Amino acid sequence: MNVPPTNADNRPDPEAIFGAIDFDRLTTVVVAVSGGSDSLALLFLLDDLRKARASFPSLVAVTIDHELRPESADEALYVAGLCKAAGLSHRALNWTGPKPVSGISAKARDIRYALLCKAASEAGTDMVLTGHTLDDQNETFMMRSARGGERGLAGMAPATLLEREIWLIRPLLGITRERLRWYLRERGIEWRDDPSNTNPRYERVRVRDALQKHDRDSIQPLIAEKALKRQTLNSEAAALLQSCVTVFNGIRAEVKLEHFCSYPDEAQYLAAGVLMSVLGGQPFLPSAEECAKVVRHLCETDISGRMSLGRCIIQRGKTIATIYREMRSIPEIVVEPDSSLIWDGRYRVSNATQKPVLIMAGGDAGLAFLKDVGIGDVHRASVKSSPMLMSDGRIMAVPALKDHGNVPAGVVVVRHVALFDHILSGYDEILAASVAKLFGLQDYKRFSVNQIDKK
Repeated sequence: MNVPPTNADNRPDPEAIFGAIDFDRLTTVVVAVSGGSDSLALLFLLDDLRKARASFPSLVAVTIDHELRPESADEALYVAGLCKAAGLSHRALNWTGPKPVSGISAKARDIRYALLCKAASEAGTDMVLTGHTLDDQNETFMMRSARGGERGLAGMAPATLLEREIWLIRPLLGITRERLRWYLRERGIEWRDDPSNTNPRYERVRVRDALQKHDRDSIQPLIAEKALKRQTLNSEAAALLQSCVTVFNGIRAEVKLEHFCSYPDEAQYLAAGVLMSVLGGQPFLPSAEECAKVVRHLCETDISGRMSLGRCIIQRGKTIATIYREMRSIPEIVVEPDSSLIWDGRYRVSNATQKPVLIMAGGDAGLAFLKDVGIGDVHRASVKSSPMLMSDGRIMAVPALKDHGNVPAGVVVVRHVALFDHILSGYDEILAASVAKLFGLQDYKRFSVNQIDKK
């Protein structure tokens, strides 16, 4: 997304800021508004655009109160008052209940995204806009640089798909916080500062302070370079997966070794990592070292046999390698009536019946069940680690195999891709589409904004 041009008075131009977004198909847009300067500027710039166009979706400002600070309730009320004065709709949603002792920031983000998705669904839209700025992007780049790893250096994508349904759009990534505050001052709009934004206990605050002495103009070209590299590598890995890999029933992949090993190293590493993540039910890619270890096992001629890594077994044959979920650390979980959950990072199970359903790895009992219903010719190891449904102590189904025909009415089992289904960065759209095709899943929604600055 390009850095918007300025007018003579330095006023941000709403048409330039939001011009890459397709609003025409929408009746409503949700705007995440905390009461800080960034999100308030986003809301009122969007309202400027709404007033300038002949037709435009309704705006619904949503404030998420995490209930972590005593001031948060007043901040939500303040935003509600601003919206009422401007004739805009507003909702406040709260994170209620006990909070975790550790990992509070990550959990707060997950809750925030979940509540924003809820607000969007209830408003009848699939688009949420957030006020992440150029300052946030620079801070993200610096934090990820310190941690290592190449893919994260692309920074935050202009668009992210949440839960396969809701677009999270960041239209202000090319604008500084100070420029947005200048806009609010000109409009006479005050904002509320979160005290945690100046607390050096938090990594982002420390990085923000350090950036005051850094050449921030040099960061943007680096982010653009890394974003382009990430997308290019994604395309190469997607092509590799489509040409070299066959997936059976979503539980087992067969890799044609000669063809796989002819691709560039980085594409091999990424493709191997994706297969390991999806088959192992992991929400993240293996480390670079782990991916390289898998590729060595696949491509070095003096290596044979099998290895275990990332909850997967990699069985190398002469011309084909087989990858599947190993029979270890697989949970047994009860799905209560009228509920839904993710099992082992690989399946979403919904239970609309009146009885609880137990889901567990099939093991030898699952193999025996399939044999009894006439399905005996199977890849035993991958079926053993696949899901089995039980109710009242009786096996109902081994649903990874499509033709068993025993999933009861009211129970739905859908293959889940932990790597992409919860949060899909717009940079990874091509790679995710390749995985969906490979595993026979519904394709992901296409993004409606440009993903990188092509200048």
